[in-house]
Amino acid sequence: MWQRLWENPRTLSSKSDAEQSPAEAPAKSADGLPTLPTSLVNQELLVDVLHNVALLCENHKSESRAEFKRPLVWQSGLKPAAFQGSTLWNVQSGPRNGKPPVVSAVARIDGQPFFQLDQVPGESGFVAKVSSFEYLHHALQAAEDQKLHELQRIIRANRDPLTLIFGVPSSSETSTESILIEAFESVTSERDPKKREQNGQLYKLLLVLNKMDLKLMKDAVKALERNKRLDIGQVTEELQMLQAFTGKEEQNVLLAIDWESDYTFSNGCKAPPWRQVYGEISYISAQPMDREPMIITASKSGYFVNKGYCTDDKGNQRLNYERDSNDYPTLVALFRDQSKYFAEMIDQQGYFYYQEQSSREETIPRSANAAEGATAPDGRGDQDLTDDEKTDSSNFGNIGSGSAREDAAKRGGHKKKTGKAVAQKRNITEPSLKWRTLALDPEQIGKVPSAKTRKKKGHSNPTSAKSGKRSGKSHGSGIQVEEDLTESDSDGTSDEEAQDKRQENVELPAEYYQIQKLVKYLRCGNQTATIIAICSLRDFDLNNESNQIAIRDVGGLDTLVNLLDTDDPKCKIGALKILKEISQNVQIRCAIADLDGMKPLIELLQDSSEELKCLAAETIAYCAKNARNRRSVRRYGGIRKLVKLLKARPGSKDEDVAISGALALSTCSKSSKNKAAIQTAGAIPLLANLLESQNEKLLIPVVGILQECASDENYRVAIRESGMIRFLVENLASKNEELQTHCASAIFKCAEDDETRALVRQYNGLVPLVNLLDNPGNRELLVAATGAVWKCAQNIDNVAALNKLNSIKKLIGLMENQPEDVLVNVVGALGACAQTPEGRQGIREGGGITPLVNLLTGTNQLLLVNVTRAVGASALESDSMAIIDRLDGVRLLWSLLKSTNHHVQASAAWAISPCIEHAKDAGEMVRSFVGGLELIVSLLKSEHTEVLASVCAAIANIAKDEENLAVITDHGVVPMLGKLTNTRNDKLRKHLAEAIATCCHWGNNRVAFGAAGAVAPLVKYLKSTDEEVHRSTARALHQLSMDADNCITMHEHGVVQLLLGMVGASDQVLQEAAAGTIGNIRRLALASEKAAITQAAAAKNQ
Repeated sequence: MWQRLWENPRTLSSKSDAEQSPAEAPAKSADGLPTLPTSLVNQELLVDVLHNVALLCENHKSESRAEFKRPLVWQSGLKPAAFQGSTLWNVQSGPRNGKPPVVSAVARIDGQPFFQLDQVPGESGFVAKVSSFEYLHHALQAAEDQKLHELQRIIRANRDPLTLIFGVPSSSETSTESILIEAFESVTSERDPKKREQNGQLYKLLLVLNKMDLKLMKDAVKALERNKRLDIGQVTEELQMLQAFTGKEEQNVLLAIDWESDYTFSNGCKAPPWRQVYGEISYISAQPMDREPMIITASKSGYFVNKGYCTDDKGNQRLNYERDSNDYPTLVALFRDQSKYFAEMIDQQGYFYYQEQSSREETIPRSANAAEGATAPDGRGDQDLTDDEKTDSSNFGNIGSGSAREDAAKRGGHKKKTGKAVAQKRNITEPSLKWRTLALDPEQIGKVPSAKTRKKKGHSNPTSAKSGKRSGKSHGSGIQVEEDLTESDSDGTSDEEAQDKRQENVELPAEYYQIQKLVKYLRCGNQTATIIAICSLRDFDLNNESNQIAIRDVGGLDTLVNLLDTDDPKCKIGALKILKEISQNVQIRCAIADLDGMKPLIELLQDSSEELKCLAAETIAYCAKNARNRRSVRRYGGIRKLVKLLKARPGSKDEDVAISGALALSTCSKSSKNKAAIQTAGAIPLLANLLESQNEKLLIPVVGILQECASDENYRVAIRESGMIRFLVENLASKNEELQTHCASAIFKCAEDDETRALVRQYNGLVPLVNLLDNPGNRELLVAATGAVWKCAQNIDNVAALNKLNSIKKLIGLMENQPEDVLVNVVGALGACAQTPEGRQGIREGGGITPLVNLLTGTNQLLLVNVTRAVGASALESDSMAIIDRLDGVRLLWSLLKSTNHHVQASAAWAISPCIEHAKDAGEMVRSFVGGLELIVSLLKSEHTEVLASVCAAIANIAKDEENLAVITDHGVVPMLGKLTNTRNDKLRKHLAEAIATCCHWGNNRVAFGAAGAVAPLVKYLKSTDEEVHRSTARALHQLSMDADNCITMHEHGVVQLLLGMVGASDQVLQEAAAGTIGNIRRLALASEKAAITQAAAAKNQ
């Protein structure tokens, strides 16, 4: 797979070598190394190599750690800063004294590091060396979005990897069989054991790589068979790849390239039907660096240059479809032959690798020289998409079913486009009937026009962007790539995104056409007209969805975004005020993401004008509800700039800026990667400072940031240590319900830690939390308040305080007519309160047992876990247990053992134990459950430790009834328990030993446990640090020691010495069991000695 990257892409076509142009030969780079040919095929192969390296390290860990014969060496683009913060690397921060700045934490057998990054003497560059695939993978991960470019460098510098890695000489003529045979001989002929083992690992690695290479080859052959004839998808992929290398900068290969026509017919082609009969698919307009513009025809047989536009008899310009060049298999091959500049520069282009996540879970490789405004396609992740944002993405650009296509077909050909930015990418859409009512020119149907950059004498056009045009990226990219193997960035639920679906085929309001006219004035290039048009647009109701969509549909959105790059502050402020209003629409946010509109917004955060900074931050706050916009904020350094806006003294004039910055950060914090970036930027002390403000407009977004970020453990520690819990508790008494909700939610998440629970009580936070339970009308507030009470109730001291506040009755009152997210928290709080006798009594007296048992029939998994815990805790009281039994609660608990969710299974089994222990006629009750005993024994086959521990605890109680013990013995409980004895989990050990001790009371079970090999592992339990494990183990050993063979096994494994120290323990049960076990072993020893003496005397007498 490595060598195939060096094959020129022309070898994949049907043309012979003689037909290829000399311009297609691989070029040399500045360092003298041959450049890797740039093509769509090589781009896909680079992604395949990256994917296979990751798979190798994941599925073949020992082989990936095999040491190379000689390291791979290359000029790296990585810097030492990329390796900081990981335990995999040792990074030199101070004077290096000749040592490499970065080395791997693990070294080879010879003491050399597996990876090292060393600076080139006298230069600023670095040289990297790697000696295993494991560290090659780690190094590529450190490169992040430059990983494909770094892989290119490695491949360029190491043309013969087989020789370097395996020490096997190879060439293009060497067969795979010869290489495998030679590698095998090097393994078998080596006498040094260490080198033989190393060669063996390398041989296994070679076999794995050979298998991967064969798979890649098969896939390539299938792709060749499939790609013999072009289709619109392949043309789109290659066009999009070349658009990434487009621009006026010298390092780019083309000035511009785009579709010549915006029309898309029903079969996906862009060529008119009467040209499709000749096999033509679409037409592409291109502007090379070193020649005149050209029009290219993409046909099923390949690409060729046509004769472009000509003037007909009526003076109209029409496209001349006649061929003006040879056929080429790819666009790259065509430009190599037609443009010397392209041929020299194309192979010097690099690829970016973006880890974006969408509903399809793809990663999209992008060019390193992508146009400044280009946005990475929405691909899942940075994994930033939420469920609502999937709707957000899918709604955008769906203009409807097309019938205006027929009008385009009647026009007789393609008219030359004027005033269009050639390099702009658009969503492929089909026109709708409603467009025909707008009296638009047919050329405008189905496209989103862009503001054209113009200059007038003595006047700089306010709509011309400093950084050139921004191009929107289509959602429907046809590029097929491998799923991201490294990391993803998951978001929480996005309640901000409204359930907003555009209604198609509705009558458009009169304002639609007026807005279209105003957008034309926006783009006319006159500064005064632009400002007047902005003011006129603001007179419309911008909160109206039709007006918002009208601005987008007639091309006003990209003009407004471009206005942010002008030098006129009035234009910027006006554009921002409009964008702030219309970005509250889901579809507008998605369109802004397509236009890469976050970049100019982030740049404005550094403007000297406070009004501009505030408007930019508030616009970001709305736009960042879209996942791609959130990623863009982080990628363009917006997080650090927004955090700087928080540097304000409470009550000062800077508060307005801080409010805007906090609003934006509150929205951005829904991404886990953004949370980490916010903390890295030093936001915690600034947020703590702002909490002292009395301004609720500032407090709401500040606490909103805290409650979003509190799901991260590092944030919880920082919030607690910076003293913010006190401010959160104080603001629970605020009259603003939104602020109360944020504070309660923050406490809900922070109270995962017991120290925080104690602080809430110390700051008298339990009283306002319980008071918030009296507001059942506000669902969000109720969810947050009940959640905070639940987590705080997990502290025993807090339970006593909550009981005094009459919280149990309030919680019981909330168990009716409430949504499930409230019920989960309410039941969780009741279960925590039931850990004390007073709490259990309060639940019973408040009538809480009945609704709890009724909830056992639900389907919500988290609710069932909390309900079973609450019922199990209540069953510790005999009166409550009588109510549970009367309501048939134990049967319902038993039925939950059949759940497919192991958390529900475990919590149900834990609840069954106290029910059996405190039921009046437990034995008969258990036997009345048809198939119940067989079911619970079968759960001993579970793979989850928590399920096993809970089932063992239940069996320990079930086996106290002799008839039940006989039944479960028949179901094979003894060998199943014996198989579990090798566990190292102390929780399972404790309950397993109790179950074994109880099961020994039937028949020959003691002998059966010995035969199952359960005795020797039990002796090891006595070395545990948990005293409860000692007690249950001693009880089990005492029962097992009543069998002579078991006594011998115990003695052989040193049980006497371990038990002697426990005879003097303060625990009476442990004392008696240890002494009883030692007594049984001693009696057996005495009996053996006596028998031996008797036998000897008898022999002597004979």
